[in-house]
Amino acid sequence: MSKYKIVIKEDCGFCVKAIKELLDRKSHVQIIDVTDNQSLREAHSLKNNNWPTVPMISHCDEDGNERFIGGYTDLMSELNEKETK
Repeated sequence: MSKYKIVIKEDCGFCVKAIKELLDRKSHVQIIDVTDNQSLREAHSLKNNNWPTVPMISHCDEDGNERFIGGYTDLMSELNEKETK
């Protein structure tokens, strides 16, 4: 089962779509909601590549290593590419 970490905000439509897509594909999803300040501080520690928006999506391998994907569009591109292989 694939594992993903997603940094979201409650009012983000693309965040909701990303979570739904991954759950529909039976992936494990760890959600970090940055709507409150404590989670926002945690999200800043996860933020890489100076990604300015949410969602911030990372894929987690079996060893716990994370690979940053990007946002919703980047996630969909990656998932669609995997389907065509």
